[in-house]
Amino acid sequence: MKKYSVIFHPDAETDIDSAYQWGRQVWGDQQAKAWLREIQRAIKLRLTSLPLSCPLAPESNDLGIAVRQLIVQRYRILFIVDKKSTTILHVRGSYAASLDPSDEVHK
Repeated sequence: MKKYSVIFHPDAETDIDSAYQWGRQVWGDQQAKAWLREIQRAIKLRLTSLPLSCPLAPESNDLGIAVRQLIVQRYRILFIVDKKSTTILHVRGSYAASLDPSDEVHK
């Protein structure tokens, strides 16, 4: 089975950190850490080995690039797949807007 490296775009890192900090305030440390572990587990399981099994995100048509999504709880992990790597662009909660052409997306 092919292995993909996972690269986090700085925006994705910011998204995860912001969601984690929000979770600490709303849910408490233990639940926020559990959420973070779940996100990390999903990324490791799916995006290092089977990223192409994830569906295209609705934004793909508007952006003209194959942006895929992995849904974990109420969050969408938006990413692109290259020959040997998966680049996570954003981690968006259900409250967040969709990607649009003004978002930085590397082809």
